[in-house]
Amino acid sequence: MIRHGETDWNAEERLLSRTDMPLNTRGEAQARDLAATLAAVSWDRAITSPLIRARRTAQILLAGRPDAPDLTIDDRLVEMDFGPYEGWTSAELEADPVAVTRRRDGAQLPGVETEAEVASRARAFFADPILLTGTTLVVGHGRMLRILLTTCVLGVTAQIAEHLRMRNCRPAIVEPGRKPLLLGFNIGRPDDVGPAR
Repeated sequence: MIRHGETDWNAEERLLSRTDMPLNTRGEAQARDLAATLAAVSWDRAITSPLIRARRTAQILLAGRPDAPDLTIDDRLVEMDFGPYEGWTSAELEADPVAVTRRRDGAQLPGVETEAEVASRARAFFADPILLTGTTLVVGHGRMLRILLTTCVLGVTAQIAEHLRMRNCRPAIVEPGRKPLLLGFNIGRPDDVGPAR
């Protein structure tokens, strides 16, 4: 499971959900580097979110491979909808009285998709029997994939996802099944560590 490569809004640490923003130059390079790292992996299937940043990352990962499977688009992998907070920075959220009060009180931000709704989509995706055989490439988005990992793999609440950071183009490896296992998270070279955006 891979979060797409970097976009300009990721670099600016802005909330990015349904805005269909492309990869930036660094994001394209991240995807190419990861493609080289994963060159020995044989994929039985490849599934991506419909948003261009995820689709492009998946296309780069599969490019030039004679054994590459067809890329399947799955709407269930789309990022959590941040609604009216789309494009906001953390500083802007912290300065907004409604956001501050709601977050402090553990209340839902108005117009934002709930974690429960995202978890429901994640569970529906992860329950697909096709994931139980072979090796699957899944390319999606940070918040959605973190909620999938916490609720479907680790068996904890979606709120725990807030405490994880998934770096761009740094895989999480999951072994599905009756008792799924998280075998790796944010896998990459030790010298390739930067801020998680």
